[in-house]
Amino acid sequence: MKERKTIVTRTNQLPQVDFDLANGVLEIRGKIVPENPSDFFKELDSWVHEYIARTNSSVVVNLHLDYFNTVSSKMLSKFLQKMLPTNPRLNWYYDSEDLEIKEAGEDYAAILNYPINVIPSDN
Repeated sequence: MKERKTIVTRTNQLPQVDFDLANGVLEIRGKIVPENPSDFFKELDSWVHEYIARTNSSVVVNLHLDYFNTVSSKMLSKFLQKMLPTNPRLNWYYDSEDLEIKEAGEDYAAILNYPINVIPSDN
């Protein structure tokens, strides 16, 4: 099994998505404003659930988001909600000066009623 796989290459509309298959770590970096959000999240969902089915392990999700639109926000919420039965560790990183992104991570924790580690970073 390859150790790290890039699922999506970063563009102006899509984040960089890498999946460390050896450790079950999904990294999502950048902004999420795809033309077709359902296709983007369907692909992510497929990769994560295939990994979980194959390894019977939970996933660590590291989110380093700069921006996401309303539709992507809803799709992200649904994506995370589907993962909750597998007890993922959710880490929400934000630029220490970007309080909107910080608050979004806190909002997701409240909406999902699930702990999300909201962590400042200086990228």
